[in-house]
Formats: sequence, C-alpha cells, structure tokens
Amino acid sequence: MLLRFSAQNFSSLRDEQELSMVALDEHPDLAVFDVPQSKLKVLPAVGIFGPNGSGKSAVIKAIAFATSAVIESQQFWLPEESIPRRPFRLDDVSRARPSRFVFEFVTGGVRHEYGFSLDDSRVHEEWLYTWPRGRQATLFERDGDAVEFGSSLGGQKAVIAESMRENCLFLSTAATLNHPRLRAVAAWFGTWSQVRHDPFPPSKPFDDEVLSLLRYADIGIVGMAMVERDESELGLSARSRRSMERIRRSDGRGGAPDGLAGPRPELVHRAENDSGGEPLPWSWESSGTQTWAHLALRASSCLSSGTIMVVDDLGVDLHPSLTAQLLGLFQTPQTNPHGAQLIFCGHDVSLLGKQVEHRLRRDQVCLTEKGRTGATKVYPLTEYGRVRDGVDDVEGRYLQGRYGAVPFFDQDLLPEFAENAARHEG
Repeated sequence: MLLRFSAQNFSSLRDEQELSMVALDEHPDLAVFDVPQSKLKVLPAVGIFGPNGSGKSAVIKAIAFATSAVIESQQFWLPEESIPRRPFRLDDVSRARPSRFVFEFVTGGVRHEYGFSLDDSRVHEEWLYTWPRGRQATLFERDGDAVEFGSSLGGQKAVIAESMRENCLFLSTAATLNHPRLRAVAAWFGTWSQVRHDPFPPSKPFDDEVLSLLRYADIGIVGMAMVERDESELGLSARSRRSMERIRRSDGRGGAPDGLAGPRPELVHRAENDSGGEPLPWSWESSGTQTWAHLALRASSCLSSGTIMVVDDLGVDLHPSLTAQLLGLFQTPQTNPHGAQLIFCGHDVSLLGKQVEHRLRRDQVCLTEKGRTGATKVYPLTEYGRVRDGVDDVEGRYLQGRYGAVPFFDQDLLPEFAENAARHEG
C-alpha cells in the first residue's frame, strides 16, 4: 500500500509536490486499511482533477519514472548514456538541478520510506528507512558513491556497493544481485500496474473474474472464444494490409506475422442465433468496450493481489456510471479485501457528486493548477475545510471554480480569433 508519494523537478513539478493516500476522515463504508504499528489509515483510491495542461499527468508520469528506475536502472541504464529523467525546463536553473522522488509505503506488513535524487548523469542521494516496531530504523543511506548501512541490514552489502554504478540506484543493484531483504523491497515497485491508453488485443482468453466484469458492464458480452480469421474478416485498412504484406516478404516465410497467425481470443456478443452468441474481431469492438475490457483485466489482477493500479485520464470512452463502478470495485470492502489501490487523473467530475453510486470523499481528491511560471501545484481538496462530505455540492462547486483547478477562458481573445478567421476566409 502506498501512503505518500512526492516528486520535485520532474516535468511541470518544479517544486516538491505530494500525493497522499492517508485517510484524514473516518470512512466506515470504504475499504480503508490500517498501517501496522501506526495510527494511520490508508485510502483505497485517490483522484487527481484539474484543467488540461495543469500537471495531472505529470504526477502519473513521475510515479512511472520513479518506479521504473528501481526496476530498470541497473540493467537498462547504460553507463555512457544520460539518465532518462524530465527536469522542469521553463527556467534555466531547474534543468541543472537534481530531480527528487520519495515513496512512503507498506510492504511485508512493515512501513518503509524510500527516496532518491539524481540528475542527467548520476545519483546524488538515496535512502531506505523502515519502521519494524513503530520506530524508524535506517537500512541504508547513500551520498554520491558512498553508502552507509544500518545495523539491521545484513547480507553482502559491501559487495553490492562496489558493483553499483554512479548512474544507477543502489536498491536496483541490490535486487539484481539478489540481496534477500532489499530484493523484497524492490519487488514492491514492480507490482504497480500502469494502465496505457492503447488497449491491445488480448493474447489469451480472460479468466472468469474478468468475464464477469465484462458482463456486469451491460455491453452485450456473454463470453470469449478462440477464433481463427483471415485478414479480410479483420476489417483492416488497405494500408494495414500492405504493411502486413511487407512484413511477410521481409521475414521470407510468406505466412502471417508472429502474433497474427492461428486462433485468437475474441469477445462473444449476445446474438439471436442457435448458439446465442457471436464472436467479433477485436478491431470491430467499440473504443469503450476495448477500454473497459483492458481496465477490467488490470483491475481484476490488482484486486486479487492487493497491488496498485495507476490510470492516466480515467473515464476516456466510458460512461460516467461505468467509471464509478470501477471506482466502486476498489472502494467496497467486499470486492477489495487485500488492500488494492487506485490512483488516477481525469475529468469525470461526476465522481465528486452525489448522483453516482460510488464517489470520492473529500480526502480522496487532489487538485492541480499551473502558475504563471508554468510550475504545477498539487493540493488536496481538504485545504477547503468547509467541504462537507455528502452534504455540499462538491461537483457543482468545483465546476464553478470554488476550489480552483479549472480553466480560465480569456474572452478578449475571441475577437482576435474571429478577425483571423474572417481574414482567412477572405
């Protein structure tokens, strides 16, 4: 479970900004979990809202970069290449400063804090603290190439430090070299599920849990089947077919490219025929069906394993009621018994209102704004202490700009637009 994440000097996050999953209110009806050896409680979901270009996706991308750094820096960040970070580039000072990331989380029933800072060429700082009995203990602290270890950390730590490169993380090196305790901590970063917006065709049939979510969505799906089709049935454009022909000629086999040959799983739709269903090619499915199938697959996996699902721009192609149902899978104790969490950004403000079955509470809402410098500010809705859950019209007040984080439209620019349009027409 994630408690808090902060990032500094990444994308539009010039100054340190924090995303908190710590519950500030009592939620007896939500899947809220206790933090061991602590009075803290962890929320099952948090949503980030704000106008386009305000930095919502910057928070999601900062999470993606920081988690991938733990998993990949030892094996995939080459010594002669720059570290693939994204510093704030709208002033001359920030681009030369290090970027900094901090996670506070629970894994193995123990609370941890892990963080690091780096620039384009090297890691400057790195640390890992733990609270095994409610008191902070240091596992390691890194300053440049020097690493100091706490008394509770055993294993071949000196050998790992000698193997560590200046442009990779010590935790990543320790996991690669199979340090038992640090490998277990690093493995937590590999459990995050980052959802992309290019729903790919399924490579194998969905399990019963995913199929039940597809049927639950009332989109006409009754099952799944393995079907073999030729290209003429797939609805491919002429351009796509020419591309496939080029692949065939280039591989010298004349057959279908890998991944296209043989039977493929297809969703079976309710139909008035002898079998009661008809499979359709994935390319024929609506974007909403593809998106829901993709989200259902990821959500089912996260809910069963108690891991974290991150979605950039949740609600795209989905009916608001269906988006609320996805949120409900994480909010409801019966469907989320293992501490899974959902972190998302989007524009579906109906999740703030009282009209949907599952909604976000005030301590589950973060807002983003950009100032004149282009830097993003991330702030919780709880900054507005007068917000009353279930009483105030949070959705309406947000759209009215009462909490900020809404676009400002300069009406003075419309005459200029009309003048340019008229000139172009003339």
